[in-house]
Amino acid sequence: MYQVFKPKNSQAMKNLLLVILLSPLFLHAQEAKENNDKESGKLQLGVRSTLSSFNHDGTNGYGVGGQFRLKFGSRLNTEWFADYITTDISGLARRIDNHIGWAVQFYPLNNEIAKGKFTPFIAAGHCFDYTNITKNTSDGLSLRRWSSAVHSGLGTHYNITDKFDVSLSALYMMHLGKNIDAQPFEDAQGNEQVLIQVSDLGLEGHLLISLSLNVYIADLW
Repeated sequence: MYQVFKPKNSQAMKNLLLVILLSPLFLHAQEAKENNDKESGKLQLGVRSTLSSFNHDGTNGYGVGGQFRLKFGSRLNTEWFADYITTDISGLARRIDNHIGWAVQFYPLNNEIAKGKFTPFIAAGHCFDYTNITKNTSDGLSLRRWSSAVHSGLGTHYNITDKFDVSLSALYMMHLGKNIDAQPFEDAQGNEQVLIQVSDLGLEGHLLISLSLNVYIADLW
């Protein structure tokens, strides 16, 4: 005589069967999560050249700088930078700008870091700016100011190799602080002069274009 075996707890069997059926989905989700985290923690170092355009005094500034990047995910990167920019004002004065700041870079389209591919990004951040304008005359009159700025813009990396890229970005920087201006003019004798003055608190904007070379040096986590 045969006896049919029946589980004492049918609900437990149902739960076990459900776990077995759903386990491939859990494994796939875990694998996708691990793949997304491969970019997190990567540290880059870079050097850059800069162009400051659309300045309030109508001149362009050129400079150099450095930066490092730290990634927090496959689509999220942070960039921490410092720039030294000089501007010649009609041969009458010299302007120096120092930027120290950071930006968040978000990759909305292609986020794959692979040789021969572009990785476009949207950037936004903040920086501090120290400006000094000095006359090219014997009196050497000099005025300076500190300001704070927010910036946003677009850019892209071109991946020469899996660990080395060239990056181009254009950020519009809006500074909040006292405006400092240098305005060339001709005096009554027809000699070229420059007037340097600091005005009241206000907004001053310019476009900062940077071209950089960057290399991955470590994976921090």
